[in-house]
Amino acid sequence: MHSERSHLADVLGEGRTAIDVAYARFVHPLLPAGQPLWDAHAHLGRDDDGSRLEPAALLAEMRAHGVTRAFVVPFAAPTRQAYHRLNDRIIEQCGATGDALVPFCRSEPGDGFARELERALDRGARGIKLHPANGLFDFSHPELRVAFALAHERRVPLLLHAGRGLAPLARELAALLGEFPAAQAILAHAAIADMSCVLELAGDLPNLAFDTSVWNALDVHALLAAASPEQILYGTDAPYYSAACAQAKLLLALRTAGAGEREGALAVWGNAARVAAGQSAERLSPPLGQPRLEAPYPQLRAHEYLLMAIPLVWRREPDTVGFVRLAIQALPEPGRPELDAARRLLELAERCWLQELSTGDRGEILSLSWLTFRLIDLADALILGAA
Repeated sequence: MHSERSHLADVLGEGRTAIDVAYARFVHPLLPAGQPLWDAHAHLGRDDDGSRLEPAALLAEMRAHGVTRAFVVPFAAPTRQAYHRLNDRIIEQCGATGDALVPFCRSEPGDGFARELERALDRGARGIKLHPANGLFDFSHPELRVAFALAHERRVPLLLHAGRGLAPLARELAALLGEFPAAQAILAHAAIADMSCVLELAGDLPNLAFDTSVWNALDVHALLAAASPEQILYGTDAPYYSAACAQAKLLLALRTAGAGEREGALAVWGNAARVAAGQSAERLSPPLGQPRLEAPYPQLRAHEYLLMAIPLVWRREPDTVGFVRLAIQALPEPGRPELDAARRLLELAERCWLQELSTGDRGEILSLSWLTFRLIDLADALILGAA
């Protein structure tokens, strides 16, 4: 058992080192020298799936990757009434960090909804987080007007879940943003729940932005092809995505789209700073990207196999089909540095995956599972964004 744990530690160490090396070589150099980053989406506390993140760990991850400020939100509370305690806790935690962590309060429509949001803002929250979801509430819920009206009045941003588990939302969202133009809305997860329809309306909504916390790197490329550079915000959804992988997806996609220093600085800092100040974009520039991603078939094939692998990692199921190996073998022969690095990351992911299933206890499985995912996540970003 001791030797198994020792081997597990070796695999973990090797995987983390490979991520750090790939990040330093291929991702960090894409930032303008000295450019700080602002993470538009991170959590503190403990989620009901067992994930957790405390201020010290978040701040350490931020420091290691050039992030100097972050919007942070509580995880879901077991009851609506419990948000009172969670909101107070996150306000206190963030207050101890100076301006590094910017607290958002959270609640759900129902009795006391407006009262709790107002109370938390009065106590020091600087934004509002709402998490619509099927079976809970969606963008058609009448009480969402309360939150948008409050954001409009107080000039604070709204961070809105717009990822999986949602009904179409474009029409209701556009109506709310039109009625409350001083409410600055950030759609989390690149609005993948209704991206195409939302992006058709986005050009007329200078108070709308998107964070880039997604698992599918192709979604970031698609977002850049249709949204204005003034509407793009770097986000991690920490602890679910790491800074290294989130930056890789955004910065490599920006390079592919032909972004310059101005557009890059807006995405990683300027847009978040403007939204935090309660200001809409003065103008919306044309989108950067092209309607079609010009990637060679070998890279597209590898990307598709990795997308099939990721849900298995999340569910801690074995890769019985061999998706990661198919992705490795889809890549062209060695010789392109970014693809060679991706191949190395995927070879380590194969080993991590086997180790987590065979020797990890509950805590190690959670930790190692996220390393396996991060190895695949970073490899996929390099594959789609390779120069």
